[in-house]
Amino acid sequence: MKRDVFAVVDRGADLLVAMIFAFILVVALVQVFYRFVLNSSLSWSEEAQIFGHIWIVFLGIPVAYRRGAHLYIETYCDKLPRKPRMAFNLIVELMWAAFALSMLVLGTMVARIAHMQESPGLELPMSFPYAGMVVGGAYLLFVAMRRIGSRWWQVAV
Repeated sequence: MKRDVFAVVDRGADLLVAMIFAFILVVALVQVFYRFVLNSSLSWSEEAQIFGHIWIVFLGIPVAYRRGAHLYIETYCDKLPRKPRMAFNLIVELMWAAFALSMLVLGTMVARIAHMQESPGLELPMSFPYAGMVVGGAYLLFVAMRRIGSRWWQVAV
C-alpha cells in the first residue's frame, strides 16, 4: 500500500514536470509563430515560460534527488569504515531534509508577501512562481523522509 502511494506521488511529480516542459515548448512555438509569421508579439509568453522554468527547477530538485542524479562525492565516503560511512550517509540525508524544510518555510514566507503583487504579463499573483518553491520543498521533504525511513543509508555501505 505504501509503495503504491509513493509510486503515485512520484509518477505525478514526473508527469507534472513533463507537462510544464511541454507547456513551455508550445508557448515558445506559438511565440515564434506570432513574431515571425504574423509580425505580432505576445505580451504574456515570455513570462509564462519563466514561471514554467521556475516550477521545473524546484520540482526537478527532488526528482533528481529521488533518482540519485545529484552530485555526490563518494571518494571520501568510500574510505570510511562501515559505521562512520553509515553515519555520514545519514547526515547527508538529514541535510537534504533540512534543505527541503528551509525551502518549504522560506518559500511560504516569500509567497505570502509576493501575493500582494501581480505579474504584468499574465496578471497572476506573484505568489504563483514562488509556489513552485513551496511545492518543490514539500515534495523534497517527502522524498527525504522516505529515504531516511527506508534506512537505505545502512544498506548502501
